[in-house]
Amino acid sequence: MSHYAFGDSSANLHVYVEKAPPSEELWGEAPESGHVKALQEGDIKSLGNIGGNGWRKVFNVYAKLLFTFPESSPFKPSGFSSWQDFRDQALLQYQSGTSLLFGDWDVERNARQGGIHIVAGRTHALKLGLSEQCVWLDNEFAKHATLPIFICPYFDYRQLSNLKIERLVGLIEGSQR
Repeated sequence: MSHYAFGDSSANLHVYVEKAPPSEELWGEAPESGHVKALQEGDIKSLGNIGGNGWRKVFNVYAKLLFTFPESSPFKPSGFSSWQDFRDQALLQYQSGTSLLFGDWDVERNARQGGIHIVAGRTHALKLGLSEQCVWLDNEFAKHATLPIFICPYFDYRQLSNLKIERLVGLIEGSQR
């Protein structure tokens, strides 16, 4: 299976989902396998329009997650008045500190290179071979025993509510101490 990513190639926060939006419709082809494509302003809106409400939710939840971090966190975006502004003007763009990875990545190898790695969805974590490597804190959240890898519900309002976003931020912040 092809794997590629959107975002900043030197990101410090990485989110993994199984399937990519229909980016071929926007650019004529998918990014090359193994590569990270920095989005441009307007691309998230276009991908949401092409891919539908599900992709709008993924981008919204990602931006809300970042805005839930405390001001002192290196993951909290600065210079934006709202998560919507950050989503529209910087999320998954060059120097945003964020990436969204699709397909079969070696998450453990990536995590050894630094940053926080979040796998969205139990099923995807299982397919990536991570479920057994992680300590399940409950039915929805898990943390890798030795690496900065977290498993959480899929990035959708119904699965990863504001309360669950706060829980995920707490787990990440707790691992940084």
